[in-house]
Amino acid sequence: MITLSRDCGNMEGVFRCIAILSCFCLALSTKVPVLLWSSSRSFADLPQSNGGQTVVSSDFSNQYLKPLTTGNNGNLVVFVQDKLSLQDFTQHADVYNPESDGGVFKNVKGFMDELSSLSLPSVHLPGLAIDDIIKTFEGKVHQVKDQDASKIDFDSKLPNLVIVKLTSISDSPNEEEGFRKNDETIGRVVKQLAKRGVKYSALYTATSSKAAESNKVRTRRGLLSVGADNSGTFIEYANGTLYNSSCILMYVRSINIGNSTQLNDTKSFTMTNHSCVDNQTASLAFTYKNNSEIIMTMSLIMNVNNVSGYWSIDNATVNWNETTYNVTLSKVSAPWGFSYHCSSLEKLVARNSEFTMSLEGFQLQPFDVMDYKFSDGWDCVPFFSEVIWMGLIATLAFVLILLFGFSMLASVTTQDRFDDPKGKTITVNVNE
Repeated sequence: MITLSRDCGNMEGVFRCIAILSCFCLALSTKVPVLLWSSSRSFADLPQSNGGQTVVSSDFSNQYLKPLTTGNNGNLVVFVQDKLSLQDFTQHADVYNPESDGGVFKNVKGFMDELSSLSLPSVHLPGLAIDDIIKTFEGKVHQVKDQDASKIDFDSKLPNLVIVKLTSISDSPNEEEGFRKNDETIGRVVKQLAKRGVKYSALYTATSSKAAESNKVRTRRGLLSVGADNSGTFIEYANGTLYNSSCILMYVRSINIGNSTQLNDTKSFTMTNHSCVDNQTASLAFTYKNNSEIIMTMSLIMNVNNVSGYWSIDNATVNWNETTYNVTLSKVSAPWGFSYHCSSLEKLVARNSEFTMSLEGFQLQPFDVMDYKFSDGWDCVPFFSEVIWMGLIATLAFVLILLFGFSMLASVTTQDRFDDPKGKTITVNVNE
């Protein structure tokens, strides 16, 4: 793999196109359809989604979820799975049959037809909006799996928010059968609510529009093949140090302090704290020891921007020689579902400019970790790198030379006077 990447250095333009396409695919994967229906209220007061319009996560939370969770009938049942897209409905809902009962989405179609309903074809990261509403919900929150949905204990004096986690489509041996099983679960839960006389609004969506690639072979970086062995510890890997856990992955070949100190001994790294909160906030703190004496402590706090869909390091501190420095790491940012990678992250300068450090071979993913493996890397190399600028300047110079040549050719004029054998000979007097 390393040999391939070196040999293909002259194909940087191709790789740029692949990166752009990957970003485009990522943007599509974060746009998920949402179906809503209710036995107790009308959706006339909610904004209608126009064709081609994408509802951002914050608007979905404020304009749709909050109105459904307030008032006397503020019972909201949310059915969430890992994958759902418009293509899934096209492929499995028998949409081309005018007498169709909904295919594998039989129960969902029945509820949408019989009750007050609303469909949003494209919502950006609805899972983040659901996480936000869980934190701010003023009532009783129930988070259950599909097999435990019948045991929900509704509080009649308070609004209830029920999060039903459906079976993973990615883990189902047959995708169509996975959708059918989840549809049966939705039908069973809703019918139980109707039998108990519970007034409710229901929502059916997913965290992504594409299946997780947990079983797909990835070969973009050697780090991506690291499995779950030694999870939650620092291990030596690929001439560097890897921290591998279920929610945070970090790799670094070397941490350089100033111009003289290099920290690259895997056995000297010790994790002191790491946490992940609702796929919104993650923190990581570790120390580096020299002869059992702690000489450096570093802590990182990462957050997700619900509007842009990017995660970033919002706060980074380094304690070196018993002095704490705030390090600027705001440029460490990547879209949701991507890891951040940089071959040489240099000149990380403290805000007081008295401390400099660099991270060599740095890669970080604090969210959406699948099977203890890094996702595709969002590289720190800008789109217009030095190589691209050299190519553009050389091409521009070549075009200018061609334009100059063509302009010279265009200025050449043909002879407009010729000798007439029957007329007077043209004579040109030459004075010496």
